[in-house]
Amino acid sequence: MTTYAIGDIQGCYKEFKKLLKEIRFNPNHDKIWLTGDLVNRGPNSLDVIKYVMELESSAITVLGNHDFYLLATYYQANPWPYENSDFDSILLNKDVELIIDWLRSRNIIHIDRELNYILVHAGIHPSLKLEEITTLACEIERSLKSNNCKKFIESLWSNEPCNWNNNLSEKEKKIFCVNVFTRMRYLKHDLSLDFINKSKPNKKFSKEIMPWYEFDNDIFKNYKVIVGHWSTIGFQEKNNFISIDTGCVWGNKLTAIKIIDKNKIKKYQIQC
Repeated sequence: MTTYAIGDIQGCYKEFKKLLKEIRFNPNHDKIWLTGDLVNRGPNSLDVIKYVMELESSAITVLGNHDFYLLATYYQANPWPYENSDFDSILLNKDVELIIDWLRSRNIIHIDRELNYILVHAGIHPSLKLEEITTLACEIERSLKSNNCKKFIESLWSNEPCNWNNNLSEKEKKIFCVNVFTRMRYLKHDLSLDFINKSKPNKKFSKEIMPWYEFDNDIFKNYKVIVGHWSTIGFQEKNNFISIDTGCVWGNKLTAIKIIDKNKIKKYQIQC
């Protein structure tokens, strides 16, 4: 069995299938890990999500911020700005309830303890220990699967709390972690989340903010972390951090990596 990871697809179905052909993916023998953001902005979100559903256990996808946006739009969750025509093909489809139930049953983080890899859409906050990550991820996933899913999603429309401490309420901890796992790019030097800046890092930023992966993080001591989300930094592999969103939806590239072992990967890319 071979395991591949693929960056944000965002409705680019033709490019997704082309990349699968390029890597010779066989769902009977191989697995693909998807960094989230299956939908939105691209032309074929419905085709992408239905195909991934058909792959069943051959595909593992974590939730991205655009996947949460789809859930919020479906539930008309206030105060989210849930009018988005990019989702019409899904929301008007006869199988919409099946699709939404499948989506809210996805993990928000995937940890492979044999290969020593973590798959997450945006990142891991330096203040969080592995035990806290797994516990909070399970609580978030339980909330998504519950009958109170709409209420939970409505609570997520917040930039606060922007930093971690153990005295946060359970609700605040879940809001913070969803923002970390699906939205985080930069941190201020006190480790608080910065939601304003999205561009590629440059030297002038370093006085006030730095990319989250530049901070000391115990997770990197034992795991390689694979993320999508931040297309402007492109493909990166450094210090157990691997970024594979290379902006397919913006006409750039769609990237896959083959996980050869705990220390080695092979990169594949197609032009979008």
